Amino acid sequence: MTATETAILVWLVIGVGIAAGVFLAARSAVQIASVVYRVIEKELDARTATRETGLLSLALVAALVVTAFIAGYAVLVIFASLLESGTGG
Repeated sequence: MTATETAILVWLVIGVGIAAGVFLAARSAVQIASVVYRVIEKELDARTATRETGLLSLALVAALVVTAFIAGYAVLVIFASLLESGTGG
């Protein structure tokens, strides 16, 4: 595998990781809204709603943290490649 192919593969993995993290965060937010709707419609009691909302909030925060780490790694890779090539300023 050449260096170019490896670089393309790394950026593909980074892109997929960021897209997956954003999807999970959005999905968690929609699920929280669904819990709120079920409480308003009296289909769910407060204790169950609190537990579900807490778990979904943890999933949301975890997705955002993982996405931030992946994006941070991507930024570091970009800066490192700029510094190595000598075009960093």
